[in-house]
Amino acid sequence: MFAAGGGMTDHKQTLGYLSAQLARQLSNRLREGLIPLGLLPAQFTALAEIARDEGLTQKQLVERLGLEQPGVARTLSGLEAMGWIERKTLKGRAQGLYLTPRAREALPRAYEVMAEIDARALRGLTRTERAHLLDALGEVIGENKAV
Repeated sequence: MFAAGGGMTDHKQTLGYLSAQLARQLSNRLREGLIPLGLLPAQFTALAEIARDEGLTQKQLVERLGLEQPGVARTLSGLEAMGWIERKTLKGRAQGLYLTPRAREALPRAYEVMAEIDARALRGLTRTERAHLLDALGEVIGENKAV
């Protein structure tokens, strides 16, 4: 890669490379932590969002997660088949998504796993540095959604 001044830039020092590496590491740790609960990271993400607003529709979940509809549909079908969620018909034909007792019981531990992974990843930073990092990443993500 060429820098603005015409010189070479180390690709390993780019946001894209570093964020991909970090995402892979965190995803692997989350997967390892959730396996004993019988969950995968994508399933946990869907359950956590449903827990925030039970009764939301699949369409609303797709919008909130910013993911492709077919992938979310597969995740929800799996969660339903494994007894993590249930769908209830709302007004009209739309179906709301609800947690089952199994999900309500497992979610607190899943949140603990996520918090432990975050704490481990950020342990070398001060509280202020953590806050700045998370704010900056949120801004970068927000800017890239607009593009």
